[in-house]
Amino acid sequence: SSGINAEYGGITEAVIATPFERGQSLLQTPAFHGKIKNTLDLRHHLTSVGQWYRGLEAILIRNCTTNCLFFLLRNPLRNSLPSTNTTRGKYAADFVCGACLGGMNSTLIYPVNVVKSYQQKQINAVPESLLTSCKKVLMERDYKLRKLYYGVQLNLTRSILSWGIINATYELCIYMFGRGVS
Repeated sequence: SSGINAEYGGITEAVIATPFERGQSLLQTPAFHGKIKNTLDLRHHLTSVGQWYRGLEAILIRNCTTNCLFFLLRNPLRNSLPSTNTTRGKYAADFVCGACLGGMNSTLIYPVNVVKSYQQKQINAVPESLLTSCKKVLMERDYKLRKLYYGVQLNLTRSILSWGIINATYELCIYMFGRGVS
């Protein structure tokens, strides 16, 4: 049940957020700094729904995989941590649980994000399958898996902090709103 809900959550987020990720990728790509003026100007460059949703396949893989892993492993990991009787200790354990899962998930799926970024920084190119883009990225990086992980340290640090905070805050909200569900 939580796995299915995680999948639905991943799909919903992908459908809603992919156009935003796409726009952000283009605005951050130096090749387009002189061509795309601002967010509103994107509509002149991305003229079809397919253009706005480039990279959707990679985002679906990322979201569904990481959501499932997070929600399937969260309670077992949290239950394996030492129990504590203090409120501070409980939220510290919730932070550690979220941080560990977020760090693991983001590192595991990092190469998919690299390929997604490659796909999304293109305009007017013929859309490629995820596999074709993956092959091109691997070729650009000399077919070395290690090179697919360039930048993973910053991503890991961000994920540890954000997922630790998200998980501890979620548990705090559950407690504050008295639902008693964890």
